[in-house]
Amino acid sequence: MFPVPGSQFPVEPFEPGTRNPELETRNPEPGTLPQAAEPGTGNPEPRPVGRLLAIAVAVGVLAVSSWNIAFGAGTSTLGTWNWEPGTPPQSDATSNREPGTRNSAAGGQNSAAGGQVLVLYNADWTDDAPLTDPGQDSKEVAEHYVRMHTDPATGEKPSVLGLRCVHGAGHLNQHHLAEGSTDNGSGVVLRRGGRVLGSAGEMRDSRAMEFTLPKNEAGWRFETLRLELKPNQGDPLFLVEAGQSAAGKAVAVQPEGDWNVRADARRFRTGRLLARARCLDGNGEEQRWEAEYQDVLDISCSRTGADGVRDDQNFLDDVETPVKAFLEDPANARPDGTLLKDHVLFLVVAYGLPRTAVAAYGIARGITELRSNHGAIIDLGQRLQVMYYDLEGVQGFAPKPHRFKSEGGFSDYLFRAPQTWPLSSSRANPFAHPLVYAKEKGALDQLPEPVPFTGENRGRFPGKFLYFSTRVDGLTPLEARGLVDRAVYASLYGGPQMGILNGRDYPETEAKLGKTHYVGRQVGRWLWDRGFRHLRVNGGSRGLVWLDYLLPDEGFLNSTPVFLPGGISGTVRSNNSWNRKDGPLVLDLARGATVTAGAAQSYGGAPHIHDKSWWDDEILHPFLSRGRSVGEALLMNQVELAWITAFVGDPLCRWPSSGAPDECPPEFDPDRDVHVRTHKSRNGERAVWLQIDLDSTPARPETAQLRAISDDGREALCQTFEARPYLVMGKAEEVCDRMWSLEMLDPFGNRFRTSVRARAEDCR
Repeated sequence: MFPVPGSQFPVEPFEPGTRNPELETRNPEPGTLPQAAEPGTGNPEPRPVGRLLAIAVAVGVLAVSSWNIAFGAGTSTLGTWNWEPGTPPQSDATSNREPGTRNSAAGGQNSAAGGQVLVLYNADWTDDAPLTDPGQDSKEVAEHYVRMHTDPATGEKPSVLGLRCVHGAGHLNQHHLAEGSTDNGSGVVLRRGGRVLGSAGEMRDSRAMEFTLPKNEAGWRFETLRLELKPNQGDPLFLVEAGQSAAGKAVAVQPEGDWNVRADARRFRTGRLLARARCLDGNGEEQRWEAEYQDVLDISCSRTGADGVRDDQNFLDDVETPVKAFLEDPANARPDGTLLKDHVLFLVVAYGLPRTAVAAYGIARGITELRSNHGAIIDLGQRLQVMYYDLEGVQGFAPKPHRFKSEGGFSDYLFRAPQTWPLSSSRANPFAHPLVYAKEKGALDQLPEPVPFTGENRGRFPGKFLYFSTRVDGLTPLEARGLVDRAVYASLYGGPQMGILNGRDYPETEAKLGKTHYVGRQVGRWLWDRGFRHLRVNGGSRGLVWLDYLLPDEGFLNSTPVFLPGGISGTVRSNNSWNRKDGPLVLDLARGATVTAGAAQSYGGAPHIHDKSWWDDEILHPFLSRGRSVGEALLMNQVELAWITAFVGDPLCRWPSSGAPDECPPEFDPDRDVHVRTHKSRNGERAVWLQIDLDSTPARPETAQLRAISDDGREALCQTFEARPYLVMGKAEEVCDRMWSLEMLDPFGNRFRTSVRARAEDCR
């Protein structure tokens, strides 16, 4: 049998897409705003503000989105905003509740769900970005997640664990958790006489001998093809003579097709073999080829490679071992004695931890014939997801042949460990939906239920013990915090009524539902019929539906597209990754997406992502509508485990059953909740930043957009919906000693306005 690369799903690798003009951002003037520090490195020298900032600078207008803000070197001060004496704030709140009351809705979080999450953060992190709470940011994001998922009645909350590099080498402060040994990419070694002689990754498997005449202009005289085997000892054995099999059905021969000769050469000779072929081309010139083959009995799978050192040892030391110890510690067990290992369902990886790690044993994986599409670097969360999974029991641990691309002659069926192939389908993930990626599913309202993801059901598959892991992350800790706040808000108020303003029409357009041939149009229509009006059905065979996608000119404050709380985006593109700062993953998080996904890394030692690495809209959205959490719904769609996909979002986010709208304006106390930060950039200019705390809690979540307008017409915007909206107002000399009108607008159109004057001393 000749294996072919890939899984049983019709996966499709794809080339990097072209830049989408709708994904581009507008840049501010270089050097006018502070810049973000690279993870774990402290504050570098300021750089010109780049494409991460969606700030439009025009005559008299400064429009700043919250997804725009990054910081760098310079001096800054933080304090409560002070108002000029004699100018008390004047407020105008649009509300249908009693004045002076906060949101009265009950908490939207399942009281038992929070305890089924373990949040991980980087205890070695030292950066403390402006506008965040005092202290390092990775821990802050983790603790914020715990706080927003703590049940106010029972105290039930997620567990939290800080990780440290036990080697003192700062391994956790990098994008990738690097390793010291890197020699086991193939997972196979050559052994003779009980000794390991080296890697077997470039050795052909004699069980899968394939020969193909290369294409040429002159063609071939196929009747002259001869192929022989030359063992170490003994006479050559001809398998093909005069273009015909010399061994009956044991050798397959065909003059046309993707191959010309196939055979299990080990049936004829064991040990090391030399295969030789020759044939006359159309011009009568003889061409020759030869290739060496090894016997599978001389090859074995390896967990270390030839050097005897695990290629994933740093991951084991710094991440897996302490996480397992925490989960298995009886001191952390539930009151009934259940270990957290068996109680926790979801792992949340907080901002500040590495985004990638090396796959088990350091074995590179991939689904195509191109070697460049294989790599050992995978998503850190997906590596954690399978830390109790019996990889060898499920996949085996005997050498297999993998076909790599070659240019004719003897094909490169090279030895590989089974872990070269990703864990695929419901045979690997028992919680995958049986119809995921099926072309015909029937009515979306009548989809069958998959196996529910519960601790009890997980126990039915002991060799396939899984968690589901997501990241709460962004390019800045403010983005990570905002993601949590929007998820909690959506869990209480989410649904089709969000973003719908009284008196406005929302006509059906091609921009929202896409062209009739678009793949996502069916689920787009399904969502539209249920009242969702803020959609974008993307084109192409790999288009995914963007949910709660709020365009400009729809009655809100944003001047560019943003996402409402609970917004979902997915762009199936190979360069959609963390390390491509102009890619959709990064830009959509900056635009306020609550759920998204992409490659944890594109290229540079990572496998090439494919089109079944995101989700199937026809499974995701119907089950979210049934009240499944984001974590459950994404796990139903996960057909590859231990893979490169990074899922970003709060796994506990879910649509509420009641769908009651938020009727409370986003009010704040100017004396307590408004803060200013001044920053001196490298060119000596001081920028003034404004942040307002809406006092969002699990029981009373709040998010809003923010607009500030000075008395001379200068405007600044926080376009995304934040629990702590923030924006840059301008240079110090432009901001202070002026009256500023502040306006807050929440996702239901509730509005709060106030006018204030800043004191000059706050801008020093």
